[in-house]
Amino acid sequence: MRGARRWFTCLVLALGTTTFLYLLWSFGPRRVWEHFRGFGWGFALVLPFQIVDHMCNATGWRLAFSPAETPKVSFWDLVRGRIAGDGVNYLTPSGSIAGEFVRPGMLRSSLPHDAKVTSVVIAKAAQAVGQALFVLLGLIYLLNARSYAFKTGQAGWAAAGMSVILFGVAFAIGLLAARSPAFLKRRFPSAIERTEPVRRHLRDYLGHHPGRLAGSTLFFMLGYSWGAVEIWLICFFLGFPIGPETALCIEFLSNLVDAFAFMVPAKIGTQEAGKAAIFKGLGLAAEMGFTVGLIRHAREMLWAGAGLSLYAVRQRELKILG
Repeated sequence: MRGARRWFTCLVLALGTTTFLYLLWSFGPRRVWEHFRGFGWGFALVLPFQIVDHMCNATGWRLAFSPAETPKVSFWDLVRGRIAGDGVNYLTPSGSIAGEFVRPGMLRSSLPHDAKVTSVVIAKAAQAVGQALFVLLGLIYLLNARSYAFKTGQAGWAAAGMSVILFGVAFAIGLLAARSPAFLKRRFPSAIERTEPVRRHLRDYLGHHPGRLAGSTLFFMLGYSWGAVEIWLICFFLGFPIGPETALCIEFLSNLVDAFAFMVPAKIGTQEAGKAAIFKGLGLAAEMGFTVGLIRHAREMLWAGAGLSLYAVRQRELKILG
């Protein structure tokens, strides 16, 4: 199994790299470099811009705790946990899962470990639902406005994919929170016993705080929406200004690409190819989309590196304390 996973990762990375190089050659390395260089000091503004997204996501995570637990958790610990977890998710071929194991350990709170883990599970579910709803609302808008050149069946397949994600998240959370049938307890006694504290926390949260779950989902949606502001800013500094509506449409579709390409480590090739296709579908210059993807990719890599650094610092703290 491990060997097959390694081969799959190598194949995905090879395909992504090949796609990136093909597009770079098609648009012309010199022309892309000129666009990238023309962006200039705009990068100094785009780079710290991401902190707002992390703060929105940290607020979504904060709402995944019960009202009694929330005062015991530092907001900035949540921000650091988001950055660290996202960095691990971004750089590892884990389907955006590995980083979730990092987040509980980033919290310096005195809360029980089970409460921290439960909050991560709830926040991950709220984030997945938030992204799916964000994309579905975007698809409805794009179809109504007829602003994107969808080919036959594309929008339908995209909507079906997002609906599957919504159903899958609801089913997984319901299954995890449900009281285990006797046959599962007999078949997987140790797993049921180990996960019972988390499952009990989850049942209590879902039963008593549905409003906080809705609020968490909303803040994750706001985090995804903030990406449209970044797109607008990048295009502005590239000398290719677009309207807020167009920027939001680009971000709708970017999230759709990310949702289907979640297994690609560091979004190799998918970031640039996705943006090029999105810009072309919106009637914009595909090479500008490629450049926007390249700039966003550079920003994501730097933040992922920062996340790994925060994780390393926290691990050193835990080692000293332990």
